[in-house]
Amino acid sequence: MPALTADALASQIDQLRRQGGSDNRLVVASRDYYLVIAGQRDQPGLHIETVTNANLTTAAALTPGRLEQLKQRGFREKQHHTNLHRKHSPATDAELRTLVDELMTIFAKAYGVDAGDPADFDLQLGDGEPLRNPEIVRLMRALSLRRDWDARRALYSALLGATLLVPIDPDAAGDPLEVDRLGSFPVIAGFTDIDALRMWQPRGAPYRATPLAELVPRAVTKRVGSLLINPRGLVGGELYVNELESLDGALKRRASPI
Repeated sequence: MPALTADALASQIDQLRRQGGSDNRLVVASRDYYLVIAGQRDQPGLHIETVTNANLTTAAALTPGRLEQLKQRGFREKQHHTNLHRKHSPATDAELRTLVDELMTIFAKAYGVDAGDPADFDLQLGDGEPLRNPEIVRLMRALSLRRDWDARRALYSALLGATLLVPIDPDAAGDPLEVDRLGSFPVIAGFTDIDALRMWQPRGAPYRATPLAELVPRAVTKRVGSLLINPRGLVGGELYVNELESLDGALKRRASPI
């Protein structure tokens, strides 16, 4: 693993600003702690996200004094998000270097990670994930307000033709990632869009855009306990095993209408 140094951090941010596309992200992580720096190619503006206790284990939790180090540097809560955020637009090389020095100080004073400690630089370059599911979100919101059969049936019908972003386990041939347990059964997750996925995991996570027509039969075969939709998101839900089996039956009837 490479070391956390100002030169390495500056080089990675420079690549983020010069390469890729409209949804470039750099995740700098050491032990449990991380920063996420987002920006666009050839644009000066950067959005910086710093991990806080909502995304840390009890053992790694920040003391009030360490949290104050972040707030003193302008990091603030963002509505519906769990980490702290700040925008910055370094216009010159000198301003970029000042930002890098500040981020190195944050690692040292807020996270106890010193220059030279092992760190991982995950540079993600490219344009944004285009998948959106506004109709699914609308129907989930409607179901949360009127919990009747008509609202539930409308959501089920829309889900049959929908595609979700499903976190995958790279070490298990790309199978859906187990995100929780329901008794003795695994729980998996799907997201309506990339923003919802990042609300669940700010660092990002490997995922695959998966049609529900493929995901549901697979979940039933593997005896998944439930499918969470947009966990930690603004609008979400959960499909339990009986609902997954009902959807699987509907898919089979569609495939064999006679």
